Amino acid sequence: MLKNTILFSVLALSLTGCVGLNTVSMTQVPAQRDNVITTKSSSWNFIGINFSNAFVDEAIDKLKGQCPTGKIEGVYTKHQTTGYVLMFKREVIVSAYCNEV
Repeated sequence: MLKNTILFSVLALSLTGCVGLNTVSMTQVPAQRDNVITTKSSSWNFIGINFSNAFVDEAIDKLKGQCPTGKIEGVYTKHQTTGYVLMFKREVIVSAYCNEV
């Protein structure tokens, strides 16, 4: 019984996570807000050691791909980190408005 309790406790702890909001940023919101575009990108790292921030560039490229001929305005970005046991997920979530020029 004690062995099962310990096993269950370890399993329960390994499945939990904690989310921390690192930064939020917003540019001026335009008057024309018809076409909302959103994207997100993430990377995983071990015990908080980051080797690359390329996932941020990936989010920017995805946003530009959704508005190839327009002007991107009213950009709202969130950078959050979700911590699991020994692993961390860094995520950038971006939403904006694509207005025709």
